[in-house]
Amino acid sequence: MNKQQFFACLLAGFIFFSCAGQSTDVLTPKDFKAKMSQPSVTLLDVRTPGEFNSGHLEKSANLNVNNSQFEAQCSKLDKTKTVLVYCYSGARSNRAAKMLRQKGFKVYELKGGMEAWQEEGLAVVGKR
Repeated sequence: MNKQQFFACLLAGFIFFSCAGQSTDVLTPKDFKAKMSQPSVTLLDVRTPGEFNSGHLEKSANLNVNNSQFEAQCSKLDKTKTVLVYCYSGARSNRAAKMLRQKGFKVYELKGGMEAWQEEGLAVVGKR
């Protein structure tokens, strides 16, 4: 194998493994909205109560991931339902999603959080 073939194989392997590692559990705002309309979902906003009260997705529950009781509160959720989780930008919801997955929940995250949701012009309720 010459040098050019070696680098071509190396590049192909890199592309394959980087694409294989992408999560299908992180959804665009439009795909997240479509999931919201499915039966048996729990919509979970993991921001602070103040952020939640400034606007949230319809029918979402608020459990602050930074609250010391977050894990205990999550254990009360129905494991037969898919959990759709979001925050402002996606960082806190990713942390919450990891915890929920470890507890056996099927979880989808909103890519880009409320920030991306609002950029898409999608509906928010509870704005004060």
